[in-house]
Amino acid sequence: MNNVIFKGDKDGLVILLNETVEFEVIKKELSEKVRDAGHFFENAKMALTFKGRVLSEEEQGELIKIIADNASLNISYVKEEDNYVEQFKNMGIDEKSEVLTKYYRGTVRSGQRINFTGSVVILGDVNPGAEIIADGNIIILGSLKGLAHAGAKGNKKAFIVAFKMEPTQLRLGDIIARSPDKEYDFDKSVAQIVYLKEERLFIEAADIKSFANLA
Repeated sequence: MNNVIFKGDKDGLVILLNETVEFEVIKKELSEKVRDAGHFFENAKMALTFKGRVLSEEEQGELIKIIADNASLNISYVKEEDNYVEQFKNMGIDEKSEVLTKYYRGTVRSGQRINFTGSVVILGDVNPGAEIIADGNIIILGSLKGLAHAGAKGNKKAFIVAFKMEPTQLRLGDIIARSPDKEYDFDKSVAQIVYLKEERLFIEAADIKSFANLA
């Protein structure tokens, strides 16, 4: 199986991915290889680079979760290949800072604050009193019960996704949704996305159709 290959570079770990196979094949093979090599990653802190295929942030999140579940690897950030920047622009993401994504595994508790110059993916819940601030997008693979501020430096293409949306406050760019539990009808049974359109916050189920609205 050579659909997933590990290599090292000066920044950390490079994972080469076959672009011609189904994503499910990539996930299965990555899981097997991480388990086999788990002892090499024990308590290591490094940057991670995906190469070979373009991944959505959701796909990146799935791959990072597989790594986190099968090895005690501390991922400081994820970097895309430089030649992918133009492809991000074609998706409506025109800030180079979007190339960097920070991953945090675990619950973000009251009083904690995560602030990053790119996008942020949380592999866990964000509790009331916690704050997530990103110049890019925010994706929470759990419940959002605290404050989330995406596009903090004015990126109006930024969005917020959470598996369960129960925020105390939402911000996109300079637009603030105060008391969002009263302003918006959050469906807590499905993942939802919040994005800006015509200077207003919109929320809907996070699916292919909703991401198309971001273009």
